[in-house]
Amino acid sequence: MDERNNDFDFDFTPIGLSIKKARTAQGMTREQLASIVDYDPRHLQAIENGGRQKPSLELFIQFVRVSPANA
Repeated sequence: MDERNNDFDFDFTPIGLSIKKARTAQGMTREQLASIVDYDPRHLQAIENGGRQKPSLELFIQFVRVSPANA
């Protein structure tokens, strides 16, 4: 049995702020990004503002795909 402790406290605030910064730098509204990644804008708001919500790996990959380097 795997007894590793997977309960860790990680501050997602910098990730959320980076997502918001990248989105606004592209002149994109939260609603536009939400439409692209097929998530509710309120969910994205919770990720961007203070890390109250943690992005799933799937959503994080979608953010990467929307980034200017991959556009």
